[in-house]
Amino acid sequence: MFRLALLLVCLAPFASAASNAGPDGTSQLLLRFAGIVDGTGESLSGHEIVIANDIIIAVGDGLADRFPQAQLIDLDRLHAAPGLIDTHVHITYVLPQPARGDAWAQLLEQTTPQQRLLGSIENARLTLESGVTTARDLFALDGVDFRLRELIESGAVVGPRLLLSGVGIHPMTMPTLEANDLGARLKAITDATHSVVASGADWVKIFATSGTADDLSGQQLYFYPELKAAVDIAHQAGLRVAVHSYSKDAIADALKAGVDSIEHPVGFDARVAREWASAQETFYVPTIDHNRYYADHRNEYGYDEGTGRELRAFVQSNVESLRLAHQAGIPIAFGSDAVMTMFGQNTMELEWFVKAGLSPAETIKTATLNAAELLGLENQLGRILPTFQADIIAVCGNPLSDIQAITNNIAVVIKAGKIVFYNPQKAACP
Repeated sequence: MFRLALLLVCLAPFASAASNAGPDGTSQLLLRFAGIVDGTGESLSGHEIVIANDIIIAVGDGLADRFPQAQLIDLDRLHAAPGLIDTHVHITYVLPQPARGDAWAQLLEQTTPQQRLLGSIENARLTLESGVTTARDLFALDGVDFRLRELIESGAVVGPRLLLSGVGIHPMTMPTLEANDLGARLKAITDATHSVVASGADWVKIFATSGTADDLSGQQLYFYPELKAAVDIAHQAGLRVAVHSYSKDAIADALKAGVDSIEHPVGFDARVAREWASAQETFYVPTIDHNRYYADHRNEYGYDEGTGRELRAFVQSNVESLRLAHQAGIPIAFGSDAVMTMFGQNTMELEWFVKAGLSPAETIKTATLNAAELLGLENQLGRILPTFQADIIAVCGNPLSDIQAITNNIAVVIKAGKIVFYNPQKAACP
């Protein structure tokens, strides 16, 4: 049964009361669960987690004796797991009013940066409530993503911890150049990469091919020399590189260039999968479910029934690519590619992972430990371990038995030691 303390914490996280202060004066919480699943996908033997401010300081059983001042929150009907990490979102893609059947045109032509910022605040809240405590945003205009991050970090709004790429490297953001003028193309992509570095971004996003929403074409836009130039600049500056690719050839170029993640790749064969797996340096971010979303919401975008069928068929192609990648041993990280009205559905992606042959344990790992490694935060996020950030979700059901415990039954979300979401219906887990 939930104690009164839970309600108090929900209303005023970490009120500085002497009753739950440790010897050093820091606030302490002792959370008790039915079970704890680590980011490795393994079930821990203990049932309790102690948090001091925003850090996990102990995991095990019988911790009340070691931490007598800790405030007990009894969640013993729920299972705990690390806060989830969505490595591909577009959190600033939002409309101030319902889509009229031309959502992309509305976004690009009829919204102001202020409108997108206001809408992104709601997207941030919905993302957090889906259990995602950290997200990587891959392409935004007008600095709206940076402003949103400032608001979240200041505590003015609630949302996931954000890592940003700012403006992506795409023909629409680049000068028009002759396709065979390699010198000019290299200079353009070099200048663009330096600009992203100077913006304060964490990542460089490059669109190596066409393909998005209803465009499944995969025409290659940037090739190995350009990708390599961008990777060298970014890595030297301490940034990582994500490449958008719908093409087998672009995948090969991206792997050769040493990029850190490839987004949406589909249609690669067993040979490419083996080469990819042998490197173990580049993560695969499948982004399957956003195609289902576009098909389900085709009227918002003006897509006809034929496009809807193509998108659903493309989902199956993505599932088969993920199956091949998993069998080959390619490192996989969860990314939803959430846009517009998809926020709050972020974790539906994980159900496709299970359909592709990953176990629930392996699926959880893609959204925790693997995702943290992709972001370079594997010593801070994605695990239930002492010294790690206290990002924790509590769910009704055992996610190692059924991934829908995560996708459908989030009861509590804790980010940096604070309860930021509480669903009493899910918490009253039968």
